[in-house]
Amino acid sequence: MLDRYRYAYLLATLGLLIIGRPFLPEFGRNFVIAMLALSLVTAAVTSATRRYQTWVGFAMTFAIVFVSLVPDDFAGLNTPVIYPLLGVIYWSLTAVLILRRIALRTTRITADTIYGAICVYLLMGLGWSHAYALLEAVQPGAFLISPEMIEVGGRSFERFIGFSFVTLTTLGYGNVVPLTPEGESLAIAEAITGQLYLAVLLARFVAMEIAARRGD
Repeated sequence: MLDRYRYAYLLATLGLLIIGRPFLPEFGRNFVIAMLALSLVTAAVTSATRRYQTWVGFAMTFAIVFVSLVPDDFAGLNTPVIYPLLGVIYWSLTAVLILRRIALRTTRITADTIYGAICVYLLMGLGWSHAYALLEAVQPGAFLISPEMIEVGGRSFERFIGFSFVTLTTLGYGNVVPLTPEGESLAIAEAITGQLYLAVLLARFVAMEIAARRGD
């Protein structure tokens, strides 16, 4: 069952985290953390190709959830920096593992292959939202954030989720604006990567489908 619908489960949890989170504020911060943990665990299980990768994913999940729960100055840890850094590493590695499986181990396009490709796109957006939060933590004032976005509670990466995806899709609302060269560079890199990913992915899928039909 997991192999057949491997990425459908991950897509559902990512959708809940990215899209459903703002519509459920009455459940509180703990519910957001629970959604994050669910997404992390699902990503660890579905993306791993070897057992050790699953355990590494579980360990990083525990670390991310733990850091998200403790105060900013807990035991001398700089959690505003550590938290987004862990997020960048985790989501990036997960996206690479899924993309590698799709590119190297898939010979025919299925519904779950498409789900996996969508998951990679969503993981890219999440990874960059943490990257923006990390830059803001080490370089305060790197972004101009609208007052409405500043009022968003929780960890700072939640403020950058929307900005990340409108940048990834080259939509651009303007409620978050990079003010430093580093911030602009990250935004440019994300926009370029998002467009290249869609173009290369579409070409890859077309090539796979043509090869599969010729083989029938």
